[in-house]
Amino acid sequence: MKFLQTYCVLDRELRILWVGGDWDEFALENQGPAAVANEVLSTKLDDHIVGEDTRSAVIGLLEAVFETQKEIKLDCRCDSPRHLRRVQLSIRPMKDNRVLMVHDLRDVQSFVKPFGNWHYRHDATAAKCSFCNAVRQDGGVWIAPEALETHPTAVRYVMCETCQGQIAEAITAVRENRKPARSLVNGYGPQS
Repeated sequence: MKFLQTYCVLDRELRILWVGGDWDEFALENQGPAAVANEVLSTKLDDHIVGEDTRSAVIGLLEAVFETQKEIKLDCRCDSPRHLRRVQLSIRPMKDNRVLMVHDLRDVQSFVKPFGNWHYRHDATAAKCSFCNAVRQDGGVWIAPEALETHPTAVRYVMCETCQGQIAEAITAVRENRKPARSLVNGYGPQS
């Protein structure tokens, strides 16, 4: 696995102006050929975000950075069917009313038993948190993917209540010019 870092530069309209690092390798490892650099440049970031909860959270984080000109960092997961990947997302202000979004790989582990590929379906009964990757089936409790017997094939991308609260706290903290009260996505979601 080559992915170490991906980054993109966005303007105030959330257009993707530039991508770099291991962007294409990461997109292809996640079965996302439509997300390679040549397909996303000059498009709007929010057109590529699946799930209204997730889209609102990312736009909220970006807006807070644009407004305050302060950096936000948060820990999250971005798993593939074979790997548990912990990343740190940094959103940094730049000059000329732009921001830099960086995903730095912090840790990677192979799942004991790789999952099959999962895909988004708006009417799926299983939900997957876009920030910590926890899964909730049939309205039950949120479970870390590595604790699942099998991963659902179809999922709706949403945000678990823990991640919603922590992202709201991070946005409030940057607007109030203080450190967040707790580590965002504490422990990268539910523990197995």
